[in-house]
Amino acid sequence: MELRADQFQRQLDNQPLARCYLLAGDEPLQVLEAADALRATARAQGFDEREVLHAEPGFDWGQLASAGASLSLFADKRLLELHLTDKGPGKPGSAAITEYAKNAPDSTLLLIIATPLAASARKSAWYKAIVKAGVAMYAWPLPGARMVQWVEQRARGNGLTLNRDAVALLAEQTEGNLLAAAQEIDRLALLHPDEMIGAAEIEAAASDHTRFGIFDLPAKAMAGDAAGALRTLSRLRAEGVDAVPITWALVREIRMLYQAALAARANRLDAMLGKIFMPPARKRQLGEAAGQADPALLADLLRRAARLDQINKGAAAGRAWDELITLTLGLSGKPVRQSAILANRP
Repeated sequence: MELRADQFQRQLDNQPLARCYLLAGDEPLQVLEAADALRATARAQGFDEREVLHAEPGFDWGQLASAGASLSLFADKRLLELHLTDKGPGKPGSAAITEYAKNAPDSTLLLIIATPLAASARKSAWYKAIVKAGVAMYAWPLPGARMVQWVEQRARGNGLTLNRDAVALLAEQTEGNLLAAAQEIDRLALLHPDEMIGAAEIEAAASDHTRFGIFDLPAKAMAGDAAGALRTLSRLRAEGVDAVPITWALVREIRMLYQAALAARANRLDAMLGKIFMPPARKRQLGEAAGQADPALLADLLRRAARLDQINKGAAAGRAWDELITLTLGLSGKPVRQSAILANRP
């Protein structure tokens, strides 16, 4: 059968486990959470062993058949995960998946994860084979009315009470981005426990998040907006935000860009991005930045970040905010970053 994301949990709760599942779509959050729910259900039903295959370019599709046919050494039942890139399995993969679906063993549960997935793939033989043999869930972008319903249900599930105006405003502000909406709901639940939240609280939280949120800084830097990123850093400092969480946010972004830049030079960028769960627009930004970034310079930034960590802990001398400026400029990709890094080299 073929399901929408909002139907998947109900199907898991009310129907026996199928032998094959395909979780795909344009909403990474829904795909990720559906996969977590399936794994939990499978564990509860005795699928104690898990094997993961990544169908990167050059993948030997014979591994899929071998994994399905081989006996588990540690458990009677096994969960076999197959992660596809956004390009799908290709001809050899399509044949392998189709054949597996026709002869899927009872002792192995196959979970295929693909986010996003090309529209043409839903018409392919392998996709139809999974639908026939098991369950396919596709996470479509949510239109306005369904986005409002999703926000309301998500808030209720997190113990958060929003009035009608607050629900509508939050849905409008996050513009269909479920990951952003989920993060905002989590934050509101912390800020306003056991309160009825209206539009005023949503607007205040959004304003505070826009002006002073630490995630705004690496996002601007990654986009090449060095001036905007430095203004955000200055405001964070003026508001008394500690350097430690800002360091964490910058280092996380630098490390991800460094790994992507190395993958780009090894012609493995698509394979790497295929393993990451993030909004498609964010993934495109990372891919574009990786193609232009210098891995050596990013490695130098990570070394400086390690020194900044020591400064934050009081184990090394230095000025943390100066080092944060250096990291921000480095992540922005502007020519000035190199001279700034070299001038501050220990």
